[in-house]
Amino acid sequence: MTDVSICRCSTYEKSRLREAIEKSLSLSGFDFEDFRGARVAVKPNLLTVAADDSGIITHPEFFRAALRIVKENGGTPILVESPAVHALQRVVKKTGYAAVLEEEGVCAADPADVKSLHFAGAHRFKHIDIARAFFDADMILCLPKFKTHGLTYITGAVKLLFGAMAGMEKSKMHLRLPRHGDFADFLLDLYGAMTRGFDPPKPVWHVMDAVCALEGEGPGRGGRPRQLNLVLAGKDGIAMDWAATRAAGLDPGKAPTIVRGFERGWGAASPGEVRITGESLENLQVRDFAPPSVDSPFTGAVRWPLNTRTFKNLFVERPVPRTDLCTGCLQCQNICPAGAIRPGENKKKIPAYDYGACIRCYCCLEICPEGALEKKPGRLQWLLGVIGG
Repeated sequence: MTDVSICRCSTYEKSRLREAIEKSLSLSGFDFEDFRGARVAVKPNLLTVAADDSGIITHPEFFRAALRIVKENGGTPILVESPAVHALQRVVKKTGYAAVLEEEGVCAADPADVKSLHFAGAHRFKHIDIARAFFDADMILCLPKFKTHGLTYITGAVKLLFGAMAGMEKSKMHLRLPRHGDFADFLLDLYGAMTRGFDPPKPVWHVMDAVCALEGEGPGRGGRPRQLNLVLAGKDGIAMDWAATRAAGLDPGKAPTIVRGFERGWGAASPGEVRITGESLENLQVRDFAPPSVDSPFTGAVRWPLNTRTFKNLFVERPVPRTDLCTGCLQCQNICPAGAIRPGENKKKIPAYDYGACIRCYCCLEICPEGALEKKPGRLQWLLGVIGG
């Protein structure tokens, strides 16, 4: 049986947030003495430059509360994170993290300094390069943000660890693994490596910021901030993602990292093996939390090949710039692993997309600072609903 704790918290006010995090950790079975003398790698979600209250990043005050809990129990925390495109220093400077790090006297590790982590239990990726700081740590404390995600349905504890890889190396994985299921299997290989691959093993705990979550077309500015007023904690990230998805009133069966994660059997092997402590799931579920639009070829029973321009353009949603919002900054071009985006030739410099080359990883939607990209259905996408029943 795996314990996941859920506590209510409707604010990022320091004392109340600190109380909720400590209570959630305690209910999940964490021993605060484990921090004593430990070097703790603290891994939040710092996807990109975003407002603290946008629902896109782990809130700085959530991060601060975790740092203080570590320090006041005798541990030494260090920030370990690698944003999607921007340098960590820029994201820190442009968010509330700069003030938190300075005021708390905490350093950030260099995300470009990497080392290969071997995990024999991986299904496919048995060697993955991650930040060396994780090797130097005695414990890993993960602070995921609960958000919807156009590729993986939700992002939480499992996908958070994608940020253990350096910068644009993450985009290369999207190019190598354009199918949703293959990408989910990679994320689970990485999760398994981080939680079971170190020698000796390192304790990994997860405390989820679901006070203000993100709904709709997450995980970037395409989504909308939404109060869930929750803090979750536990050692099993797959079980935690399941619990958070249920609490949001979404369908865990649509999240490949949850479905395939249970199949791995590294913790709970099914929802029946997850024990919720603290608040009851039945009393928390939101009824109108907006899910992302997820491509039906990957969520239905039919699996189609993605190797032709015709199939993708007819049946798979494509990212399209909005002319009223796009500023022509070309961050989408910088992150695109397939090289499918080029500067536009129009007056507003709206980028041009080669949808034949586009692999539908939606990294561009994730990173767009203006939320100026939206998914539009393929010309015959309605047919998949008929075929899939």
